[in-house]
Amino acid sequence: MTRHLHFMGIGGISMSGLARHARAKGLTVSGCDASEGPNLQQLRSDGIDVSVGHDESHLEGVDLLVTSMAVPAESVEVTTAQQGGIRTIHRIDLLAEMFADFRTIAVTGTHGKSTTTAMIAQIFVALGSDPAVQLGANLPILGGNMRYGQGEHLIAEVDESDPGFARLSSDIAVLINLEDDHIAGEHDERRNYHASLDDLEAAARRFAGQANRVVACADWPALERLLEGLPAVTTYGLADSADYRIVDLELAALGSSFTLSTADGRRADVVLSVPGLHNAQNAAAAIATADLAGLPLAEAARALAPFAGVGRRWQRWGDSAGALIIDDYAHHPTEVAVTLRAARNTGRRVRAVLQPHRWVRTARHWPALADAAGLADEVIVLDIFAAGESAIAGVSSALIVDRLLAAGRSAAYHDHASAVDYLAGSLEPDDLVITLGAGDVWKVAEALALLPATQGREAIGADC
Repeated sequence: MTRHLHFMGIGGISMSGLARHARAKGLTVSGCDASEGPNLQQLRSDGIDVSVGHDESHLEGVDLLVTSMAVPAESVEVTTAQQGGIRTIHRIDLLAEMFADFRTIAVTGTHGKSTTTAMIAQIFVALGSDPAVQLGANLPILGGNMRYGQGEHLIAEVDESDPGFARLSSDIAVLINLEDDHIAGEHDERRNYHASLDDLEAAARRFAGQANRVVACADWPALERLLEGLPAVTTYGLADSADYRIVDLELAALGSSFTLSTADGRRADVVLSVPGLHNAQNAAAAIATADLAGLPLAEAARALAPFAGVGRRWQRWGDSAGALIIDDYAHHPTEVAVTLRAARNTGRRVRAVLQPHRWVRTARHWPALADAAGLADEVIVLDIFAAGESAIAGVSSALIVDRLLAAGRSAAYHDHASAVDYLAGSLEPDDLVITLGAGDVWKVAEALALLPATQGREAIGADC
């Protein structure tokens, strides 16, 4: 019987959620990570013994070692566990064991899975279902990224970047979209990557095929082909064919409203305080899922009214010199384009700070990333955030800047400090500064939000 779990890479958002669940379950939990950070401090405050760095001594008394795809097989704790007969599993396999204890609602897809999972969690919590939740972002009503509920449901975000997600069996599988991402192609990197798009699609079909019921977006035609022949597929979206159809959609600067119409003639009015068409689709997925799970449709729709988003998804840091400061996790070209369209819908001048994420992703998608970023009025491009990957010759942020300039867009390279200095000295009251990326680009938003109220063009008379 497992009594003491040790998590390598415990500071990661998904690993920390699993660690907190195990701790709440009454197990002894410890962990380590390569560097210090706020998440480690929070884990310690939760009573979890966390170390910085790796050492074989961490395994004293441990009977289960949990690793992620990012942990190299030659790491000292992994080799020590193998030599000492300590059971070692990947994070995704621990998640699979948790799935077996609940009626699980599992959400995956290339874009929007954190927000969709959070919306489902918000509905279930608001309606008193007391669910367990595993989320890849922080949700205010949870006070973090997990919830140890006593109800029958587990609501879990499933990261499709880990090929092991294909082995997960759920009660309801929610597939919101699927696109070319986390594909290694001709590159050697295999951590958090599928070898090809065919491999990713095969894994997604297996994941969906193992669920009792599938909820899928009708607005992504590729999903119809992917799920062809599977029983019990329910669709949502704007498409006329959707079982849960979005009608009378109105997109406002910072929110939206629509009616969700079901195939059996029911209707529910939805009002959201998060912007963009993509969030209307996410909300439709969440309400449809709740309805299929037996919750009242209209009450599920009303439960989303106070939903303000999750951490690093259209996260409002504040205002500086009248400018609105937003941070968003968008890092794939499709996500960047969708987020910038929402930003443009505010009517403000959009100034984007883009941090490309991972060398392989940048090598494969930099032209599309540049084109997506070009939706902004101005683009500042930071260095590539490596996320532990080795640099690829001939790939750099300069490729993105040069493509933007060639297209006649306003673009420049900056590091974090110079980006803050440049923006701080040129902010206008009608600006929307949005930081984009899955790395640490949020630090630029934080620094701008903390500027003294007297700083910025409006205050220092730069219009003269």
